[in-house]
Amino acid sequence: MKRIEENWKSIEGIEERARKKTSDPLAGFNADLFSFGERYLILPILYRTKRKDGTFTKTMKKLNIVANFCPFTGLPLYEDEK
Repeated sequence: MKRIEENWKSIEGIEERARKKTSDPLAGFNADLFSFGERYLILPILYRTKRKDGTFTKTMKKLNIVANFCPFTGLPLYEDEK
């Protein structure tokens, strides 16, 4: 997958606002997640596991998923490389 630069503007704008508000130059969505020079937007899903008796554990686990569309604009974030 290759990043569609023009569709990342909303995400980058929100990251810039977060950097200004927090004064942290590294603030942003998944600022450390890069793969082969491309940046991916990873959204964490928090969940609890179910016990055999049907109740859920108190501790939360995290599952990361790649967002294929911008959660703010609905535009696609990546295109397949051919």
